[in-house]
Amino acid sequence: MRYFGTKTAAYYERMHNALLPTTIEDFRPVIKSASGVWVTDIDGNKFLDFTSQVGIVVDHVSEDVVSAVQEQASRALGIISNDFQFASVHGRGSLVGEEVSPVKLAEELIKLAPVPHPKKVLFEVSGATAINAAIKICRAAQPKKEFFAAFERAFHGRHGPSLDISSSRQIHKLLHREGMPAVRIPFPGENVSFADYKKSFLNAMRSDLDGDVKNNLNAFFVEIVQGEGGINIPNLKALNWLHRQVKSIGALFVVDEVQTGLGRTGKMFASEYLDEPPDMIVLSKALGAGVPIGAVVTRTDILPNGTIPQSAHSGTMPACPLAVAAALANLRFIQDDDIVRHSAEMGKYLRSELRHLADSYPFIIDVDSLGGLMMRVEFDSKQMADTVVIGCLGQDPGLLLIEAGDKTIRFMPPLTVSKEEIDLALSIVDNVLKTLV
Repeated sequence: MRYFGTKTAAYYERMHNALLPTTIEDFRPVIKSASGVWVTDIDGNKFLDFTSQVGIVVDHVSEDVVSAVQEQASRALGIISNDFQFASVHGRGSLVGEEVSPVKLAEELIKLAPVPHPKKVLFEVSGATAINAAIKICRAAQPKKEFFAAFERAFHGRHGPSLDISSSRQIHKLLHREGMPAVRIPFPGENVSFADYKKSFLNAMRSDLDGDVKNNLNAFFVEIVQGEGGINIPNLKALNWLHRQVKSIGALFVVDEVQTGLGRTGKMFASEYLDEPPDMIVLSKALGAGVPIGAVVTRTDILPNGTIPQSAHSGTMPACPLAVAAALANLRFIQDDDIVRHSAEMGKYLRSELRHLADSYPFIIDVDSLGGLMMRVEFDSKQMADTVVIGCLGQDPGLLLIEAGDKTIRFMPPLTVSKEEIDLALSIVDNVLKTLV
Protein backbone atom coordinates (compact mmCIF):
# COMPACT_ATOMS: atom_id res chain seq x y z
CA MET A 1 0.00 0.00 0.00
CA ARG A 2 1.16 3.52 -0.76
CA TYR A 3 1.15 4.83 2.80
CA PHE A 4 3.11 1.92 4.25
CA GLY A 5 6.63 3.14 3.41
CA THR A 6 9.98 1.76 4.51
CA LYS A 7 10.33 4.08 7.52
CA THR A 8 6.82 3.19 8.71
CA ALA A 9 7.49 -0.54 8.29
CA ALA A 10 10.73 -0.27 10.24
CA TYR A 11 9.04 1.70 13.00
CA TYR A 12 6.29 -0.90 13.44
CA GLU A 13 8.87 -3.69 13.58
CA ARG A 14 10.57 -1.86 16.47
CA MET A 15 7.19 -1.22 18.09
CA HIS A 16 6.24 -4.90 18.13
CA ASN A 17 9.53 -5.64 19.87
CA ALA A 18 9.30 -2.84 22.45
CA LEU A 19 5.67 -2.03 23.31
CA LEU A 20 2.91 -4.15 24.79
CA PRO A 21 -0.20 -3.88 22.62
CA THR A 22 -2.92 -1.31 23.35
CA THR A 23 -5.28 -0.22 20.57
CA ILE A 24 -2.55 0.49 18.01
CA GLU A 25 -3.22 -0.82 14.50
CA ASP A 26 -0.08 -1.27 12.41
CA PHE A 27 -1.82 -0.36 9.16
CA ARG A 28 -2.10 3.30 10.21
CA PRO A 29 0.53 5.93 9.40
CA VAL A 30 3.16 6.94 11.95
CA ILE A 31 2.61 10.69 12.23
CA LYS A 32 5.60 13.02 12.07
CA SER A 33 3.89 16.42 12.03
CA ALA A 34 0.47 18.06 11.86
CA SER A 35 -1.10 21.38 10.97
CA GLY A 36 -4.74 22.44 10.77
CA VAL A 37 -6.62 19.41 9.43
CA TRP A 38 -3.54 17.76 7.90
CA VAL A 39 -0.95 15.26 9.15
CA THR A 40 2.27 14.02 7.55
CA ASP A 41 3.76 10.60 8.25
CA ILE A 42 7.43 9.64 8.62
CA ASP A 43 7.56 8.56 4.97
CA GLY A 44 6.34 11.98 3.82
CA ASN A 45 2.78 10.95 2.95
CA LYS A 46 0.00 13.46 3.66
CA PHE A 47 -3.44 12.72 5.12
CA LEU A 48 -6.56 14.67 5.96
CA ASP A 49 -7.32 13.83 9.59
CA PHE A 50 -11.06 13.21 9.92
CA THR A 51 -10.64 11.57 13.33
CA SER A 52 -9.34 14.68 15.18
CA GLN A 53 -7.49 11.95 17.10
CA VAL A 54 -10.86 10.81 18.49
CA GLY A 55 -11.90 14.29 19.56
CA ILE A 56 -8.67 15.73 20.96
CA VAL A 57 -7.97 18.15 18.13
CA VAL A 58 -9.77 21.45 17.73
CA ASP A 59 -7.02 22.50 15.30
CA HIS A 60 -3.76 20.59 14.84
CA VAL A 61 -0.91 22.61 16.40
CA SER A 62 -2.94 25.75 17.14
CA GLU A 63 -0.58 28.72 17.34
CA ASP A 64 -2.51 30.04 20.35
CA VAL A 65 -1.90 26.83 22.27
CA VAL A 66 1.72 26.47 21.12
CA SER A 67 2.69 30.00 22.20
CA ALA A 68 1.02 29.58 25.60
CA VAL A 69 2.73 26.23 26.21
CA GLN A 70 6.12 27.63 25.13
CA GLU A 71 5.78 30.57 27.52
CA GLN A 72 4.69 28.32 30.38
CA ALA A 73 7.55 25.88 29.69
CA SER A 74 10.00 28.71 30.30
CA ARG A 75 8.42 29.48 33.68
CA ALA A 76 7.52 26.26 35.51
CA LEU A 77 6.97 22.62 34.55
CA GLY A 78 7.25 20.28 37.53
CA ILE A 79 4.57 21.61 39.88
CA ILE A 80 2.28 19.15 41.69
CA SER A 81 -0.75 21.40 41.66
CA ASN A 82 -2.62 19.30 44.21
CA ASP A 83 0.14 20.11 46.74
CA PHE A 84 1.65 23.38 45.47
CA GLN A 85 -0.57 25.77 43.53
CA PHE A 86 1.10 27.84 40.79
CA ALA A 87 0.20 31.15 39.19
CA SER A 88 2.07 33.44 36.81
CA VAL A 89 1.13 36.22 34.40
CA HIS A 90 2.40 35.44 30.93
CA GLY A 91 4.66 38.04 29.36
CA ARG A 92 4.26 36.87 25.77
CA GLY A 93 2.24 34.49 23.61
CA SER A 94 -1.51 34.17 23.27
CA LEU A 95 -2.10 34.60 27.02
CA VAL A 96 0.06 37.74 27.40
CA GLY A 97 -1.04 39.68 30.46
CA GLU A 98 -3.24 36.80 31.66
CA GLU A 99 -2.85 34.75 34.82
CA VAL A 100 -2.15 31.07 34.19
CA SER A 101 -3.18 28.96 37.17
CA PRO A 102 -5.49 26.07 38.08
CA VAL A 103 -7.81 28.57 39.77
CA LYS A 104 -8.06 30.68 36.60
CA LEU A 105 -8.85 27.60 34.50
CA ALA A 106 -11.47 26.47 37.02
CA GLU A 107 -13.06 29.94 36.96
CA GLU A 108 -13.27 29.80 33.16
CA LEU A 109 -14.90 26.36 33.22
CA ILE A 110 -17.35 27.50 35.91
CA LYS A 111 -18.41 30.36 33.61
CA LEU A 112 -18.86 28.08 30.60
CA ALA A 113 -20.23 24.80 31.95
CA PRO A 114 -24.02 24.31 31.95
CA VAL A 115 -24.08 23.08 35.56
CA PRO A 116 -26.18 24.92 38.15
CA HIS A 117 -24.56 27.22 40.71
CA PRO A 118 -22.95 26.83 43.17
CA LYS A 119 -20.31 24.78 41.39
CA LYS A 120 -16.63 23.90 41.57
CA VAL A 121 -14.04 21.98 39.56
CA LEU A 122 -11.88 18.95 40.28
CA PHE A 123 -9.01 18.34 37.84
CA GLU A 124 -7.65 15.04 36.58
CA VAL A 125 -5.30 13.82 33.82
CA SER A 126 -7.66 11.98 31.44
CA GLY A 127 -11.25 11.14 30.67
CA ALA A 128 -11.25 7.84 32.56
CA THR A 129 -9.58 9.30 35.67
CA ALA A 130 -12.02 12.23 35.58
CA ILE A 131 -14.93 9.75 35.45
CA ASN A 132 -13.43 7.95 38.44
CA ALA A 133 -13.17 11.28 40.27
CA ALA A 134 -16.81 12.05 39.40
CA ILE A 135 -17.87 8.70 40.88
CA LYS A 136 -16.07 9.63 44.11
CA ILE A 137 -17.92 12.96 44.18
CA CYS A 138 -21.21 11.08 43.74
CA ARG A 139 -20.30 8.80 46.64
CA ALA A 140 -19.47 11.82 48.79
CA ALA A 141 -22.82 13.38 47.87
CA GLN A 142 -24.91 10.25 48.52
CA PRO A 143 -22.77 7.89 50.62
CA LYS A 144 -25.62 5.50 51.42
CA LYS A 145 -26.55 4.92 47.76
CA GLU A 146 -24.28 2.28 46.23
CA PHE A 147 -25.72 1.61 42.75
CA PHE A 148 -24.74 3.39 39.52
CA ALA A 149 -26.48 3.28 36.15
CA ALA A 150 -25.26 3.71 32.59
CA PHE A 151 -26.58 3.04 29.12
CA GLU A 152 -26.12 -0.20 27.25
CA ARG A 153 -23.08 0.13 24.95
CA ALA A 154 -21.71 2.93 27.15
CA PHE A 155 -18.05 3.86 27.12
CA HIS A 156 -16.65 5.88 30.03
CA GLY A 157 -13.06 4.64 30.28
CA ARG A 158 -10.84 1.58 30.46
CA HIS A 159 -9.89 1.21 34.12
CA GLY A 160 -11.32 1.19 37.63
CA PRO A 161 -14.89 2.33 38.20
CA SER A 162 -15.00 3.97 34.74
CA LEU A 163 -14.74 0.48 33.23
CA ASP A 164 -17.36 -0.87 35.63
CA ILE A 165 -19.96 1.42 34.02
CA SER A 166 -18.66 0.86 30.46
CA SER A 167 -20.08 -1.88 28.24
CA SER A 168 -19.40 -0.93 24.61
CA ARG A 169 -16.99 -3.82 23.90
CA GLN A 170 -16.33 -7.04 25.77
CA ILE A 171 -12.58 -6.92 25.02
CA HIS A 172 -12.29 -3.84 27.25
CA LYS A 173 -13.22 -6.00 30.25
CA LEU A 174 -10.95 -8.95 29.44
CA LEU A 175 -8.42 -8.16 32.21
CA HIS A 176 -10.87 -6.31 34.45
CA ARG A 177 -12.67 -7.46 37.57
CA GLU A 178 -15.95 -5.71 38.29
CA GLY A 179 -15.85 -3.74 41.52
CA MET A 180 -18.96 -1.57 41.47
CA PRO A 181 -22.60 -2.54 40.86
CA ALA A 182 -23.75 -1.05 37.55
CA VAL A 183 -27.28 -1.14 36.15
CA ARG A 184 -27.69 -1.12 32.34
CA ILE A 185 -30.46 0.97 30.79
CA PRO A 186 -31.39 0.94 27.06
CA PHE A 187 -30.10 3.93 25.11
CA PRO A 188 -32.93 6.20 23.86
CA GLY A 189 -31.92 5.96 20.21
CA GLU A 190 -33.14 8.47 17.64
CA ASN A 191 -35.15 5.81 15.78
CA VAL A 192 -36.96 4.60 18.91
CA SER A 193 -40.38 6.13 19.45
CA PHE A 194 -40.89 8.00 22.69
CA ALA A 195 -43.76 5.70 23.68
CA ASP A 196 -41.72 2.56 23.03
CA TYR A 197 -38.77 3.91 24.99
CA LYS A 198 -40.92 4.78 27.99
CA LYS A 199 -42.20 1.21 27.96
CA SER A 200 -38.70 -0.32 27.69
CA PHE A 201 -37.34 1.93 30.45
CA LEU A 202 -40.20 1.16 32.81
CA ASN A 203 -39.67 -2.56 32.12
CA ALA A 204 -35.99 -2.08 33.00
CA MET A 205 -37.06 -0.26 36.14
CA ARG A 206 -39.19 -3.22 37.14
CA SER A 207 -36.53 -5.82 36.38
CA ASP A 208 -33.32 -4.03 37.36
CA LEU A 209 -34.28 -1.09 39.54
CA ASP A 210 -36.91 -2.56 41.80
CA GLY A 211 -36.65 -2.63 45.56
CA ASP A 212 -33.28 -1.77 47.03
CA VAL A 213 -31.66 -0.83 43.72
CA LYS A 214 -34.25 1.79 42.81
CA ASN A 215 -34.08 3.30 46.28
CA ASN A 216 -30.28 3.22 46.29
CA LEU A 217 -29.45 4.52 42.82
CA ASN A 218 -26.67 7.04 43.34
CA ALA A 219 -26.10 8.41 39.84
CA PHE A 220 -26.78 7.86 36.15
CA PHE A 221 -23.76 8.43 33.86
CA VAL A 222 -24.77 9.48 30.36
CA GLU A 223 -23.12 10.02 26.98
CA ILE A 224 -25.59 12.24 25.13
CA VAL A 225 -24.02 10.96 21.90
CA GLN A 226 -22.47 7.54 22.42
CA GLY A 227 -18.92 7.46 21.06
CA GLU A 228 -17.32 4.00 21.12
CA GLY A 229 -20.80 2.48 21.18
CA GLY A 230 -21.34 3.56 17.55
CA ILE A 231 -21.99 7.34 17.43
CA ASN A 232 -25.52 6.69 18.62
CA ILE A 233 -27.79 9.74 18.46
CA PRO A 234 -30.52 10.17 21.08
CA ASN A 235 -34.22 10.84 20.79
CA LEU A 236 -34.02 14.08 22.77
CA LYS A 237 -37.62 13.88 23.95
CA ALA A 238 -36.96 10.44 25.42
CA LEU A 239 -33.61 11.52 26.89
CA ASN A 240 -35.17 14.51 28.60
CA TRP A 241 -37.96 12.32 29.96
CA LEU A 242 -35.32 9.91 31.27
CA HIS A 243 -33.51 12.82 32.93
CA ARG A 244 -36.72 13.72 34.79
CA GLN A 245 -37.24 10.11 35.87
CA VAL A 246 -33.69 9.88 37.24
CA LYS A 247 -34.12 13.09 39.21
CA SER A 248 -37.52 12.00 40.52
CA ILE A 249 -35.97 9.01 42.32
CA GLY A 250 -33.26 11.17 43.87
CA ALA A 251 -30.33 10.07 41.69
CA LEU A 252 -27.69 12.38 40.23
CA PHE A 253 -27.46 12.94 36.48
CA VAL A 254 -23.85 13.06 35.25
CA VAL A 255 -22.99 13.81 31.61
CA ASP A 256 -19.77 12.43 30.15
CA GLU A 257 -18.63 15.20 27.77
CA VAL A 258 -15.18 13.71 27.18
CA GLN A 259 -15.84 13.39 23.42
CA THR A 260 -18.76 15.79 22.98
CA GLY A 261 -17.53 18.81 24.95
CA LEU A 262 -16.16 22.12 23.62
CA GLY A 263 -18.00 22.51 20.33
CA ARG A 264 -17.93 18.97 18.95
CA THR A 265 -21.74 18.69 18.62
CA GLY A 266 -22.36 22.24 17.40
CA LYS A 267 -22.87 23.60 20.90
CA MET A 268 -20.19 24.33 23.47
CA PHE A 269 -21.49 21.31 25.42
CA ALA A 270 -23.83 18.53 24.32
CA SER A 271 -25.57 19.06 27.69
CA GLU A 272 -27.08 22.20 26.15
CA TYR A 273 -29.42 19.91 24.20
CA LEU A 274 -31.08 18.94 27.50
CA ASP A 275 -34.14 20.78 28.81
CA GLU A 276 -32.57 20.97 32.28
CA PRO A 277 -28.88 21.12 33.19
CA PRO A 278 -27.05 18.08 34.59
CA ASP A 279 -25.65 17.88 38.11
CA MET A 280 -22.14 17.30 36.82
CA ILE A 281 -20.18 17.19 33.56
CA VAL A 282 -16.88 15.46 32.83
CA LEU A 283 -14.37 16.88 30.33
CA SER A 284 -11.06 15.80 28.82
CA LYS A 285 -9.83 15.17 25.22
CA ALA A 286 -10.30 18.60 23.52
CA LEU A 287 -9.85 20.55 26.76
CA GLY A 288 -6.04 20.45 26.65
CA ALA A 289 -5.77 20.54 22.84
CA GLY A 290 -3.44 17.53 23.00
CA VAL A 291 -1.90 18.10 26.44
CA PRO A 292 -3.42 15.58 28.93
CA ILE A 293 -5.99 17.03 31.31
CA GLY A 294 -9.43 16.07 32.63
CA ALA A 295 -11.97 18.02 34.66
CA VAL A 296 -15.17 17.46 36.61
CA VAL A 297 -17.50 20.45 36.96
CA THR A 298 -20.03 19.70 39.68
CA ARG A 299 -22.77 21.32 41.69
CA THR A 300 -21.57 21.71 45.25
CA ASP A 301 -24.98 21.97 46.91
CA ILE A 302 -25.29 18.18 46.50
CA LEU A 303 -22.28 17.70 48.84
CA PRO A 304 -22.20 17.75 52.66
CA ASN A 305 -21.02 21.25 53.57
CA GLY A 306 -20.55 21.92 49.85
CA THR A 307 -17.28 20.02 49.49
CA ILE A 308 -15.47 16.66 49.57
CA PRO A 309 -13.08 15.60 52.35
CA GLN A 310 -9.58 17.02 51.96
CA SER A 311 -7.10 14.40 50.64
CA ALA A 312 -9.92 12.02 49.67
CA HIS A 313 -8.84 12.53 46.06
CA SER A 314 -5.51 13.75 44.69
CA GLY A 315 -2.68 12.91 42.31
CA THR A 316 0.67 14.08 40.98
CA MET A 317 -0.16 15.31 37.47
CA PRO A 318 -3.72 16.76 37.38
CA ALA A 319 -3.72 20.40 36.20
CA CYS A 320 0.04 20.46 35.59
CA PRO A 321 1.41 23.79 34.31
CA LEU A 322 1.61 22.85 30.61
CA ALA A 323 -1.92 21.42 30.60
CA VAL A 324 -3.38 24.48 32.33
CA ALA A 325 -1.69 26.86 29.87
CA ALA A 326 -2.83 24.75 26.90
CA ALA A 327 -6.43 24.55 28.17
CA LEU A 328 -6.68 28.30 28.87
CA ALA A 329 -5.30 29.16 25.42
CA ASN A 330 -7.59 26.59 23.78
CA LEU A 331 -10.70 27.97 25.51
CA ARG A 332 -9.70 31.47 24.42
CA PHE A 333 -9.20 30.29 20.83
CA ILE A 334 -12.55 28.47 20.74
CA GLN A 335 -14.41 31.55 21.93
CA ASP A 336 -12.49 34.28 20.06
CA ASP A 337 -12.64 32.43 16.72
CA ASP A 338 -16.32 31.45 17.14
CA ILE A 339 -15.38 27.79 16.70
CA VAL A 340 -18.70 26.46 18.03
CA ARG A 341 -20.68 28.30 15.34
CA HIS A 342 -18.21 27.09 12.70
CA SER A 343 -18.60 23.51 13.95
CA ALA A 344 -22.38 23.76 13.66
CA GLU A 345 -22.20 25.16 10.12
CA MET A 346 -19.60 22.71 8.85
CA GLY A 347 -21.48 19.87 10.54
CA LYS A 348 -24.64 20.69 8.59
CA TYR A 349 -22.65 20.80 5.37
CA LEU A 350 -20.80 17.54 6.05
CA ARG A 351 -24.00 15.71 6.99
CA SER A 352 -25.80 16.95 3.86
CA GLU A 353 -22.93 15.98 1.55
CA LEU A 354 -22.47 12.58 3.20
CA ARG A 355 -26.19 11.88 2.73
CA HIS A 356 -25.91 12.78 -0.97
CA LEU A 357 -22.97 10.39 -1.22
CA ALA A 358 -24.86 7.65 0.61
CA ASP A 359 -27.71 7.86 -1.92
CA SER A 360 -25.35 6.36 -4.52
CA TYR A 361 -24.19 3.41 -2.44
CA PRO A 362 -26.70 0.88 -1.04
CA PHE A 363 -24.22 -0.51 1.49
CA ILE A 364 -24.35 2.81 3.42
CA ILE A 365 -27.44 2.42 5.57
CA ASP A 366 -27.34 5.54 7.76
CA VAL A 367 -25.75 9.00 8.06
CA ASP A 368 -26.61 11.19 11.01
CA SER A 369 -25.45 13.45 13.83
CA LEU A 370 -26.89 15.38 16.73
CA GLY A 371 -25.13 18.44 15.33
CA GLY A 372 -21.64 19.71 14.70
CA LEU A 373 -18.72 17.54 13.62
CA MET A 374 -19.44 14.19 15.28
CA MET A 375 -20.99 12.18 12.45
CA ARG A 376 -22.00 8.54 12.07
CA VAL A 377 -21.78 6.73 8.75
CA GLU A 378 -23.15 3.22 9.22
CA PHE A 379 -22.48 0.42 6.74
CA ASP A 380 -24.27 -2.87 6.20
CA SER A 381 -21.33 -4.87 7.61
CA LYS A 382 -18.17 -4.46 9.65
CA GLN A 383 -16.18 -5.82 6.71
CA MET A 384 -17.43 -2.97 4.52
CA ALA A 385 -16.58 -0.34 7.15
CA ASP A 386 -13.09 -1.84 7.58
CA THR A 387 -12.56 -1.84 3.82
CA VAL A 388 -13.45 1.85 3.53
CA VAL A 389 -11.18 2.89 6.42
CA ILE A 390 -8.20 1.03 4.95
CA GLY A 391 -9.01 2.10 1.40
CA CYS A 392 -9.02 5.78 2.37
CA LEU A 393 -5.54 5.44 3.86
CA GLY A 394 -4.23 4.24 0.50
CA GLN A 395 -5.36 7.27 -1.50
CA ASP A 396 -3.17 10.27 -2.45
CA PRO A 397 -3.66 12.30 -0.35
CA GLY A 398 -4.91 9.86 2.25
CA LEU A 399 -7.78 10.23 4.69
CA LEU A 400 -7.69 9.19 8.34
CA LEU A 401 -10.96 7.69 9.57
CA ILE A 402 -11.71 5.61 12.65
CA GLU A 403 -14.55 3.25 13.44
CA ALA A 404 -17.04 3.13 16.30
CA GLY A 405 -19.36 0.33 17.35
CA ASP A 406 -19.78 -2.69 15.08
CA LYS A 407 -20.00 -1.25 11.57
CA THR A 408 -19.93 2.53 11.86
CA ILE A 409 -17.25 5.01 10.79
CA ARG A 410 -17.14 8.25 12.73
CA PHE A 411 -16.39 11.43 10.81
CA MET A 412 -14.84 13.81 13.35
CA PRO A 413 -12.54 16.33 11.64
CA PRO A 414 -10.86 19.12 13.61
CA LEU A 415 -13.38 21.87 14.33
CA THR A 416 -11.56 24.33 12.04
CA VAL A 417 -12.17 22.20 8.93
CA SER A 418 -13.20 24.13 5.80
CA LYS A 419 -15.77 23.32 3.11
CA GLU A 420 -12.92 22.74 0.66
CA GLU A 421 -11.33 20.21 2.99
CA ILE A 422 -14.68 18.47 3.50
CA ASP A 423 -15.14 18.30 -0.28
CA LEU A 424 -11.67 16.80 -0.70
CA ALA A 425 -12.33 14.21 2.02
CA LEU A 426 -15.63 13.22 0.41
CA SER A 427 -13.97 12.86 -2.99
CA ILE A 428 -11.47 10.46 -1.39
CA VAL A 429 -14.30 8.43 0.16
CA ASP A 430 -16.18 8.44 -3.16
CA ASN A 431 -13.13 7.11 -5.01
CA VAL A 432 -12.87 4.24 -2.53
CA LEU A 433 -16.59 3.46 -2.63
CA LYS A 434 -16.57 3.31 -6.43
CA THR A 435 -14.11 0.44 -6.28
CA LEU A 436 -16.56 -1.49 -4.05
CA VAL A 437 -19.63 -1.19 -6.26
